[in-house]
Amino acid sequence: MRINRALAFLVSLLFVAVIVTGAFGTSWHTVPDLPENPADPSNIEGIGMLIFTQFVAPFEVLSIVLLASLIGAIYIAKGEGNK
Repeated sequence: MRINRALAFLVSLLFVAVIVTGAFGTSWHTVPDLPENPADPSNIEGIGMLIFTQFVAPFEVLSIVLLASLIGAIYIAKGEGNK
C-alpha cells in the first residue's frame, strides 16, 4: 500500500514537471507571428504547420492529458455497477 502511494506520487510529480517544463520552455507565438496566407483567411494551414513542426511535444502531451481525462470520465460515469 505504501509503495503504491509512493509510486503514484512519483508519477504525478513527473507529470507536473513535464507540464511546467513545457509551459515555460515553449516560445509562445502570438497571432501576428503566424505565417499569413491571403487565400486562407482562417489560416488553418499556418496553424497546422506550427502544430506539427514547432509544437509537436506540447501537442502530444495535450493529447495524452485529454485521453486520460476521457478515460477518467468514462470510469466515473460507469459507476459501481451490479456486484
